[in-house]
Amino acid sequence: MNNSVKTAATYDFMMRAFDRLMIKGWRKQLWAGVKGPLVLEAGVGTGLNADFYKDDFHITALDNNHSFLGIARRRAEIKKKKADFVSGDIEKLPFASNRFDTALTTFLFCQLEKPQLGMAELNRVLKPGGQLLLLEHVRTYGLLGRLLEIISGPLYKMTGDHIARDTEEITAEAGFVNISAKPLFTRGVKIISAEKKQILSHRDGPVT
Repeated sequence: MNNSVKTAATYDFMMRAFDRLMIKGWRKQLWAGVKGPLVLEAGVGTGLNADFYKDDFHITALDNNHSFLGIARRRAEIKKKKADFVSGDIEKLPFASNRFDTALTTFLFCQLEKPQLGMAELNRVLKPGGQLLLLEHVRTYGLLGRLLEIISGPLYKMTGDHIARDTEEITAEAGFVNISAKPLFTRGVKIISAEKKQILSHRDGPVT
């Protein structure tokens, strides 16, 4: 996505409008389930989740767009929310393995060119038993699903937003377990939750 300040400001304006209509309520539901203390928000964008950052969490907010990060950092400062803002790509996260208790994204995987790589990286940086939370556009079924599947490819080329991916399947392919999904809007928007597999000890059971 374009890194220009003007593009970032336009994006932020549009997303704040969508937030007022419905998305902010979805964000609130997503963050209600977050477990800390070490939390990674990948694809922080312009920081519209900052309202839900908890003081007892250590939040790392990552994006590959420097202009977006600048807006996100200023928004957090205004709201007196603490986070470490990091420039980086979800397909090659700049973090050690087994680091975070929770990793979450908001409408990120519908934009990635290679979502499998991003999902594998989130799995890598989560602790064993760590929590994955996604708020995403996803594939639907029936007549509406078939229609969205037809237009999804051309729409992705124009906007960078793939509205018909099977994100739950991508989550499973990356090795996550205990996957569940909560439909929010015509089953085309969901909160997906999952866990990284525990490391099993032959003697003692799960090791974290």
